[in-house]
Amino acid sequence: MADPALTQCTLYFRFYLLRALKTAGLGDAYVEMLAPWKQMLSLGLSTFAEKSEPTRSDCHAWSATPTYELLATVCGIGPAEPGFKSVRIEPHLGALDWVEGNVPHPQGDIYVRFERETETVLNGRIVLPKKLTGYLVWHGARLKLKGGPQKISLTSNYRGKKASRVTMRK
Repeated sequence: MADPALTQCTLYFRFYLLRALKTAGLGDAYVEMLAPWKQMLSLGLSTFAEKSEPTRSDCHAWSATPTYELLATVCGIGPAEPGFKSVRIEPHLGALDWVEGNVPHPQGDIYVRFERETETVLNGRIVLPKKLTGYLVWHGARLKLKGGPQKISLTSNYRGKKASRVTMRK
């Protein structure tokens, strides 16, 4: 991704690059990929440009992926099955210590707040609509979720597949 000898992805194509990173288990790299968008904000743009300077359009939908990815990747909120009948929450905090977000759902809002205590401990609060169920995935650990508010504390083997401690408090 950073090799200058290789052609770098356009802002538009980074959507597909992130799909590949998430599939490869590298979703935590996303936060570091936001530098071009931070640069646009420092230029005073209030919408995202088609490409980095020089640009021909300062308002381009192809470059607006952070509006989706901050919720879908960093907060990790997405459907677990067709029709969003259940939710899968898999946050990718990258270098962030905490993240908070809210996603509208046909049954009501889905709210998450996660704080990384250490590299292996994730604490947080999740509020699902009353009848919505799903699960939380973090570094290979998986926790079943039910409707309503719940506090979570999840310890996993970093980048491993087994959780060594999972607690959920309503």
